[in-house]
Amino acid sequence: MSEMPKTDQLAGKVVLITGGTSGLGRWTTLITAAQGATVIYSGRNAEGAAETDRRLNEAGLKAEYLPHDVTKEDEWQSVMDNVLKRYGRLDGLVNNSGVSRLKPMDQLSLEDLEYLLSVNVDGMFLGTQYAFRVMKMRGGSIVNISALNALRGSPNSTGYGMAKAGTTHLARAAAIEGRKYGIRANAVHPGVLFEDGDKASPGAIALFGEEGAQKFVQFNIDTTPLGRLGHPRDIGTAVAFLLSDASRHVTGTAVSVDGGRMAGEYLHHGIKSQK
Repeated sequence: MSEMPKTDQLAGKVVLITGGTSGLGRWTTLITAAQGATVIYSGRNAEGAAETDRRLNEAGLKAEYLPHDVTKEDEWQSVMDNVLKRYGRLDGLVNNSGVSRLKPMDQLSLEDLEYLLSVNVDGMFLGTQYAFRVMKMRGGSIVNISALNALRGSPNSTGYGMAKAGTTHLARAAAIEGRKYGIRANAVHPGVLFEDGDKASPGAIALFGEEGAQKFVQFNIDTTPLGRLGHPRDIGTAVAFLLSDASRHVTGTAVSVDGGRMAGEYLHHGIKSQK
């Protein structure tokens, strides 16, 4: 972590990242801070925030944590008031906070669906709405973290896919409405990600068991054109690009950072590249 390269790609920008207390949000916080932004990250998990702070300190980086439940409008108001009071503006919002419940359609309850929609759709809608109010005078960039499930059907993912499809559409709609304010909006669709290379994650082990989790890992390696799993930092660097002025002509897009999985059907049959 201490060797994370630092750049000035986001120097001078104030960026708010939701769900920065774990996973993709934590890595996006680290990478965005390393690229020169003033970063505020939010979330409900104080223990997770302490770990994010530890990693920031280890890398010689800084970011500010704010407690935040994205489903509550009054907390969005409080967070935005805090950002404006401290920094006077907001240049970037990363709508990262999200949840999943993977169940067969006939076992998915209405409560499950409402929960998925509340966090993934309502939370991102509120974030986008409040960001618009703040960004109207100066413009800005909004990035919604969606999922490949938003773009295709997948077993046990009916509710999750519906919710994430909403976040992708929200980015497209925001791109259209943001035109007159200089606000860009895009959605990022992560592929299969593991922090520990080809080792099964605790989540995969909990879902499939030890042996099944490793088979899951290998299957995803074999069916990804690049022949490797992604890492959360791959999403963070893509998000940083979309927040930066280098992407000034990119808006309304659905960007897949997935090693080529959405390019089409692919299955590795043991034929290795010579490169």
